[in-house]
Amino acid sequence: MALNINQAPAETVTQVWAEVGDCLEAFAKKWDTDGTPPQIGDFLPGEPPEVRRIVLVEIIKFDQHERFRRGLSQTLDQYLRDFPELGLGDGPPADLIFEDYQLQRKAGRTVDTDDYFIRYPKRAAELAQLLGVSSPARTTSVMAARPPKIVGPGDRLDDFDLLAQLGEGSFARVFLARQVTMQRLVALKVSASRGAEAETLAQLDHPNIVRVYDQRYIAERGLLLVYMPYLAGGTLLDVLERVRKKPVAERSGKTLLEAVDAVLHRRGEVPPAVSDTRRDWAARNWPATVCLLGAKLANALDYAHRKDVLHRDVKPANVLLTADGEPLLADFNIGCCSKLDGAGPASFFGGSLAYMSAEHLEAFNPQHPRKADSLDGQADVFGLAVTLWELLTGEKPFPRERLTGDWSKTLSLLVEQRRQGPSITFAAAFDDNDVPGLRDVLLSCLDPDPANRPASAGELARELELCLQPATRKLLRPESARWREVVRRHPLLTLLPVGLAPNGLAALFNISYNRAEIIDPWENAQEVFQTIIMIVNGIFFPLGVLIFALSVLSVMRGLKRLPGQMNAAELARIRLKSLRLGVVASYVCVGCWVTAGIIWPLTLRIIAGPPPQGAGVYVHFLLSLLICGLVASAYPYFLIMFLTVRVIYPALLGAEGPAPADAPALHRVERELSFFRVAAASIPLLTVAVLASREVKHPFAVAAMSAAGLAGTLAAFMLEGRTRADLAALLAGQLRWPWPS
Repeated sequence: MALNINQAPAETVTQVWAEVGDCLEAFAKKWDTDGTPPQIGDFLPGEPPEVRRIVLVEIIKFDQHERFRRGLSQTLDQYLRDFPELGLGDGPPADLIFEDYQLQRKAGRTVDTDDYFIRYPKRAAELAQLLGVSSPARTTSVMAARPPKIVGPGDRLDDFDLLAQLGEGSFARVFLARQVTMQRLVALKVSASRGAEAETLAQLDHPNIVRVYDQRYIAERGLLLVYMPYLAGGTLLDVLERVRKKPVAERSGKTLLEAVDAVLHRRGEVPPAVSDTRRDWAARNWPATVCLLGAKLANALDYAHRKDVLHRDVKPANVLLTADGEPLLADFNIGCCSKLDGAGPASFFGGSLAYMSAEHLEAFNPQHPRKADSLDGQADVFGLAVTLWELLTGEKPFPRERLTGDWSKTLSLLVEQRRQGPSITFAAAFDDNDVPGLRDVLLSCLDPDPANRPASAGELARELELCLQPATRKLLRPESARWREVVRRHPLLTLLPVGLAPNGLAALFNISYNRAEIIDPWENAQEVFQTIIMIVNGIFFPLGVLIFALSVLSVMRGLKRLPGQMNAAELARIRLKSLRLGVVASYVCVGCWVTAGIIWPLTLRIIAGPPPQGAGVYVHFLLSLLICGLVASAYPYFLIMFLTVRVIYPALLGAEGPAPADAPALHRVERELSFFRVAAASIPLLTVAVLASREVKHPFAVAAMSAAGLAGTLAAFMLEGRTRADLAALLAGQLRWPWPS
């Protein structure tokens, strides 16, 4: 009797897998029941033709293996005579030809590879790829890797009582089981193949990676048992299903917890009491929730990558959740990326195609020369970006994949789609107003060129963390602005006028005030005063400029070189120097003004004799110099540090952002701001004190100075507030997840 399956066109590979899997299971069961070869045609769907062809190819593979095992051989040519549709177009698929080649060798027959090239010339390139890496022990058959159906809830496997099935994938079934000897609940993964996944994952100790307890192999049944902690919260696929049912405006962190609680109820468990973790999730909007999930998973991937472990199958179904909503990566496909294991549809079913990058798809394509070992962490970065995009929008960033009936052609079409990147329509559906920068980060991860993606999963984690800290991201990833670019490219030409301007204004006031109040009544000092002005200003202004320029020089060189061209220690040293620019400028100004404050009255006393106004003139003279010195040191500090903290220091940061070692320097700047605020606030007070200390000839000048000091103090307060906010943002950027190294 023909199999009754859904006749509608398959929209996704996941749907195709369900149909193909049912057909194969029915055919395998018929073989086991009758012990004789079933009629293949009875198990083939009528439509669509693409699915029919895939089912036919996989049933033939299984039939070949069963016949070989039972001593009932049948050549590929006989299958082609029975099903001439396989010979249409480019001929039978390369993986089916390869399967015949392998079985002929196993049977001990002499096999001439050139004969296959002659008989199937249009498949020569694909066959060359497969035969070039061939291994007689391998197979491309889907059924060889299908999860076993012979076990189920109520059974006992080794030390485990199977209580309930938690899930089923392309290659394994996962059960809630009780480990009898330990009297604990575990998640038990049962598969028909042996691999290195358990040994590899047992070495990974990360809060967002499922920790494997151990594995056991039941040789007589050909079953591999891998057991790990039982996580009751379901997977991100459960969350995605709930997200798709909710209007966009109603999605929030509570949606994540609702999905977890629904799974707990379905499994007969009670949701946990409210915890700090749950409160944190519940308080977030949906973009921030997705962003935080992504940051945790990216950090987990980075940890695995640094242990030389790739995941290769990042998707919602492979992210488990705790009862509190914390995500954990599972199902690392450690050995899935060989040309042989990946040549057949088994490696593509289950929806994984939709999360694969272009280079990943090419590595799975037997017709493409890309080697599987060329893949790196960039493929996982791409898969995570697709997962996060889908969680946020409810849709993947690419159109739904369609089958052509030929895997190589299907993969080539998908690669072409990836090369084009997400369409404008898909990008427009992404709203990141609540988490600025999130869309740009994910779009960079989906770039068809791996070189344009974040350099590592760790860098992606960093970018996602910055998206959750808008103030920090605004500093580290600023929008293009001409004034920022000018400061970054020309720090000396920018900071020098900022420091000179208050000094120049203070000098003009000081000269004008002292000439009117002290020098004009002091006849013998007038000519000397003018000479001193020329000498002192001619020496101290250039000297101060030189000292400050030397302090800026190394910072300037660092800004002109790309951070990637400097090692971390050199970059850190230059960053710390940049945070001292304000103090250096202040020290230079104070030093110059104090020295001038000593030179002027001493020189006047020696050359011009005692002042007619009496010795009190010197006190008054020093007070005026003190006021001007404060103006010349306090105001430049605020201006220079504002530009440094907002532009120069962030430009000297690498991809990792502020290092923990920078924290003391940043906190020191916070303390310095308080000190210079007091200095700035004292300027108008000292000016008033001078005005009140004696009768001045030009009170309006002193009053103007006092008013200017008050205005300057208010401006300093404003600059201090903005600088403190920037410092807080930079310090917040240092907060990294405490992942083990």
